Amino acid sequence: MAKYRDKTILITGGAAGIGCCIAKNFAKDGSRLILTDVNAKALADTKAKLVAHGAKVDTYVVNVADQKQVEKLAADVLKKYGRLDVLINNAGVGYMGEIATTPIEQWRRLMDVDFWGVLYHTYAFLPSMIKNKGGQIINVSSGQAFFQLPTWGPYAAIKAALGVFSEVLHWEVRKYGVKVTTVYPYMVNTGLYDDIQTDTVGGKLSMMLLPLYSQSPETVGKIIYKAVKSGKHVEMVNVLNTFAKYARAVSPVGNMISFFSDLFLTRSKSAGGNGQTAA
Repeated sequence: MAKYRDKTILITGGAAGIGCCIAKNFAKDGSRLILTDVNAKALADTKAKLVAHGAKVDTYVVNVADQKQVEKLAADVLKKYGRLDVLINNAGVGYMGEIATTPIEQWRRLMDVDFWGVLYHTYAFLPSMIKNKGGQIINVSSGQAFFQLPTWGPYAAIKAALGVFSEVLHWEVRKYGVKVTTVYPYMVNTGLYDDIQTDTVGGKLSMMLLPLYSQSPETVGKIIYKAVKSGKHVEMVNVLNTFAKYARAVSPVGNMISFFSDLFLTRSKSAGGNGQTAA
């Protein structure tokens, strides 16, 4: 698409999963890609594959939870390119565990990566977007913000907070010509759930059938790519997220969700994922 040719697009968590798939779509448009990740080897491998197909790619090894690293990244990018056209805050970590047994340190890790990481990038690049009277910010939250199920409490709470931040930001900065899109992926089959251990029949069945009801990172990456192009305010990704968002307002449906919450209750032994595409 000509609109994004030579536009500068930064994708956090770009070495694999959804981030990599988003990058592949923009590479076809001739965009200038900046990919960041904490995994240097995976980042280098992804860059090599994209460059082999003619893409223009820069990479930075960055821990999104480190504000100083993010600010240095922003300074380097703005000095080299003059501006950032699209910021896609995709990097994140997953976690599954009951609230009562989740240690404070795990809460801090989730907050540092899934919430503060997004804020660090937003505050690092937003001033230049406002100055240039244009730009796009895409924040990847999660459908778990709507599926408030047992053992997903810590992760869902933080992703819900991110969703509120992002959706309000949309209304506040559009007067400057800056667009903000909040994305709520559904279950994404990226390996995030490989370490999850369950001790109920429903939980074991849900993990076994995951490939059947989850979406591929390629599918979600393309949906996000299209959401960026259309400038959508909110991208729900899957109709089930929309269903869950409004279901609790209807008592019979809400009771049904509560029933399945008990049936599929899973217990975690500090299970967590390194997924950057957690749903």
